[in-house]
Amino acid sequence: MNHVRRLFIVPFAAFAIALGVLGGASWSDADAASCVRFSGGRFDAPGNDNYAQYLNGEYVKFKNYCSTSKVLTGWKVHDYAKKHVYAIPSGFRIGAGVTVTLYSGKGTRTSTRLYWNRTYGAVWNNAPPERAYLRTSAGTLMSSWSSY
Repeated sequence: MNHVRRLFIVPFAAFAIALGVLGGASWSDADAASCVRFSGGRFDAPGNDNYAQYLNGEYVKFKNYCSTSKVLTGWKVHDYAKKHVYAIPSGFRIGAGVTVTLYSGKGTRTSTRLYWNRTYGAVWNNAPPERAYLRTSAGTLMSSWSSY
């Protein structure tokens, strides 16, 4: 029986480990992927969302639906046309059950608030087919959301 285990189980386990390592996604990406996804937002800010004073009126929210915190280093949020891309800061951790809001304008980063730091020009179009996309550091689509 030990001979059978060595012949079949050990090579299979080695293959599975190699596949995970060579597949391009880190274990933390894979772990966070099933947990972190969009939970809402607002594309059309009150007022003229091209001007700085209104930019934080447009935002997207993503939530960690799992019971442990997740590191999102290298993850990105982008619009439908990929004209605007936000890179989540290195080392950024989203707590268990926590919702993070990504605002288009300027502000001070916290554990629940991120800022694109734009001073002019909306990120999100105010009409279909606009959509927000959340991708891992490997570029894998994890979530998308639209208010339309």
